[in-house]
Amino acid sequence: MNKKWWITALVILGACGGTAGEVVGQIPRNGQGLLETTPDVRVTTLPEEKVQRSTTSGIADLESSFAQLMQARIECGQDPYSCDVGTFTEVNSPIYQDLQQLMTTRRSANITATGGGAIRYRIEKTDALSDSRVLVYTCITDDVVLVDGDIIFDDSMMSSFVTFTMVKVDGQWLWNKGTPTRWTTEEDLCDFDA
Repeated sequence: MNKKWWITALVILGACGGTAGEVVGQIPRNGQGLLETTPDVRVTTLPEEKVQRSTTSGIADLESSFAQLMQARIECGQDPYSCDVGTFTEVNSPIYQDLQQLMTTRRSANITATGGGAIRYRIEKTDALSDSRVLVYTCITDDVVLVDGDIIFDDSMMSSFVTFTMVKVDGQWLWNKGTPTRWTTEEDLCDFDA
């Protein structure tokens, strides 16, 4: 198994599940940073005049879509046998490939996300690259228990900063890529427990 794939898959919502299957998410408290580009991000694929700001309804649509994608991913962790990764990722994208392989591994090893723990995330900011491509910077803490039947497979906590690339395909936001920028099993980087 490719070590890079395994680490990426674990970091990008490795366990994802919980007792109720609920997503606990936050957006920036003051609303600042939503769909704003920052000077340190360089985009060379589109001329600046072709990139338009999304409206307030576009922001709400994006946030709602992200929560729905996260919920779909959690449900895949709870029932990998019924998981269709193509419902929340762009088919054949990097994250599609990673999660397909992860679900195949989970199915063959009979590993599901059940029992205690939760996944919590916060959207730190978003950068609109175009009307159909957005970067979503998140902080995620996942302490969901993974089981193999009645045996606990993994009950560790993982916390990470992940940048998701979301693309709009046929009017629906989907994940295209998830890039962990920092992760640890030693502490809650998001300070959810503080």
